[in-house]
Amino acid sequence: MKGIQLDKLDVKISIQTLSDGKIQGLVVGDILAQNQAILLEAYPGEIKENPIMGVGIQDMILDHNPILWRTKIRETLEMDNQTVNNIKLTTSSVILDAEYK
Repeated sequence: MKGIQLDKLDVKISIQTLSDGKIQGLVVGDILAQNQAILLEAYPGEIKENPIMGVGIQDMILDHNPILWRTKIRETLEMDNQTVNNIKLTTSSVILDAEYK
């Protein structure tokens, strides 16, 4: 899926002047990874368009229930219309195999 790219949760702008004199600036590209990162970082209630979206992954640090976190991640990604094939949680990362339907 293509969309406007973000840079540290702000619109990514790369100003360029085209040959016809028009100015182009918004960076458009694949937004799957950035949307997944936003959904993992956001807590429920932080995304005003859908208050139940968000995982709040920061809280996973001191938790010892990976099944609960995999379930939260899967449910959140599926609410975003993603097909989740696999979620792997390690001590240092979250590895997602998911894509938009």
